[in-house]
Amino acid sequence: MKRMDQVYYAGIASPIGTIWAAATEEGLLQVNLSRSEENFMESVKRRIDAEFIHDTARFEELGSLLKAYFNGERVAFDLRFDLRGTEFQRAVWRAMRRIPYGRLSSYGRLAAAIGRPRAARAVGNAVGANPLGIIIPCHRVIRSDGSLGGFGGGLNLKCYLLGIEGVLPRTEGVGIEDPKTRDDLRRYFDDQRQT
Repeated sequence: MKRMDQVYYAGIASPIGTIWAAATEEGLLQVNLSRSEENFMESVKRRIDAEFIHDTARFEELGSLLKAYFNGERVAFDLRFDLRGTEFQRAVWRAMRRIPYGRLSSYGRLAAAIGRPRAARAVGNAVGANPLGIIIPCHRVIRSDGSLGGFGGGLNLKCYLLGIEGVLPRTEGVGIEDPKTRDDLRRYFDDQRQT
């Protein structure tokens, strides 16, 4: 009889509310920024059939890194990952990890970076399927016209995260400003890295 996988999970307190994280023995599996525990667990269970174990100790390093990030420190989330997706999705997620702190990319630039320059729409879908919010910085991806584009946690949260990184004015909390009034953000594209 095949042994069932084990998924460890816990909530991590943050300025944006509880961040839910799940991991396997291989590494970090999923991080959600704006869901209840129940919704988080449902989304993880759709991805993997496993025994679920609440274990806050497994996420102490992630919690420390997130705390530093929210304090405005440049953080490298050099953790082990258990990325489950198509090869195309994983290529997009790897390209997103290369977007430097305080810089931006676009769906088209990411498509070019993975050698699929005509696949910007498919890249957008892969960005939207990112299982590791903040850790794999999908908040750093905007439209090629310099507008914000979308974000699974909502545009106010995207603005808040970009404020932490100095791309937008920093706010004291999520939802303070109207994200539709933002300037053209193309000046934050990292032209030297082409992501």
